[in-house]
Amino acid sequence: MRPGLEIGPLMRTIWRRPGIWALMVLEVAVGVTTIGSLLLSGAWYGEGGQQPVGFDESNLVLVTTYTPSPAGLDGAAAGRAIRERERTDRRLVRALPDVEAAAFVTSTILEDRWTYPTLLSPAGGAARAPAREAIAWLTYTDRDVARALGLRFVAGAMPAGLAAPDTDDDPALAERPVAAVITRCLAARLFGDPRAAVGAQLTSSRIAGVPVTGVVEDVTMRMALMPYAQCTAFLFGGAPIDHEARMVVRARPGRRAALVGAVTAALAGAPADRLADVRAFDSSTGAHHRIGLGLLRLLGFFGVMVAVIALLGVLAATSFLVAQRTRQIGIRRALGATRSDIVSHFLVESAVAAAMGSVIGVAATVALFAVMRQVFHAIRFNLALMLLALGTLWIGTIVATLIPALRAARVSPSVAGRSL
Repeated sequence: MRPGLEIGPLMRTIWRRPGIWALMVLEVAVGVTTIGSLLLSGAWYGEGGQQPVGFDESNLVLVTTYTPSPAGLDGAAAGRAIRERERTDRRLVRALPDVEAAAFVTSTILEDRWTYPTLLSPAGGAARAPAREAIAWLTYTDRDVARALGLRFVAGAMPAGLAAPDTDDDPALAERPVAAVITRCLAARLFGDPRAAVGAQLTSSRIAGVPVTGVVEDVTMRMALMPYAQCTAFLFGGAPIDHEARMVVRARPGRRAALVGAVTAALAGAPADRLADVRAFDSSTGAHHRIGLGLLRLLGFFGVMVAVIALLGVLAATSFLVAQRTRQIGIRRALGATRSDIVSHFLVESAVAAAMGSVIGVAATVALFAVMRQVFHAIRFNLALMLLALGTLWIGTIVATLIPALRAARVSPSVAGRSL
């Protein structure tokens, strides 16, 4: 009987050298867990960094101005002067012939400065909405925001009675928010149904009793990698005074490039200490996009490094087993085992170790994913990525085993008698 693939030698290897066997299993398990987690995280970062903003940006222009405090004015007077300068800028831009709409906003997805979300809840514990809380991003704006961003209403409408966009002189708008339009994401988290949100009031540590007049489809106004980036509340009035002001301008179709030049020329007559930046609105140039791509590259590099280390470990363990069993291999060759039998034996050993390590690795990845889900709620388990991690480790393990296995197959049968 020719000794081929037998279970006995495999069981003896596990019994006599449990440390080496456990090392092989652990190498695969750690590799599967690490690579699987990196792939899941990388997919989430990539999707978050490149997700659509939710509005048509093909004809949008972003205008950013910086107005220093006027010399000789105190805090309140300086704030009024800054706000008036910003209103003047908006009037200049809205008067240009290629402008369809222009809205003041306090944040856009292109920003890279740090900020914090707000915890919102329905005001007064109304019976129409259960006691809920939701994290949201506040964007102060004016009534032209719906046309500028192309917001699509799913319930309600823009607040009525606001000052016209070209005047912006309602005193109430400068003191406190008088109305809010929220996204579907926020409406679902606070009220369950968008229609239930219309007419309700919002409250937080920063606002109180602000009525909701409408619900729009989700838009991303903050960095896409932030939690609940699509949960936005557009507040009308009460914008804090800021030296840096932003305006999103919708150009007539096909006229964005011309409008960039026109807005730049219109703001060129500002004092030398004022700064103005005019550029086409392109979310792919934002910090979130660069961070997403950078994290993908970084996670990919770490994944390759972990795979290489795991495979080197398998290679070292298999080489050790070959060196320790040279005489046994010679005996099997003397009894009739072919070179392919010897190679197959080591490949089966490696496959069994890879299978055991894969089971442990998948279980560890699922447990780690549950912990990650508690922090990053948008992350999703992707079976295809896990299969990719398993396939990579399996193929790599077989390839790493082939090198010492082929060396073992070259052992001469005469080796069996050298130590007798």
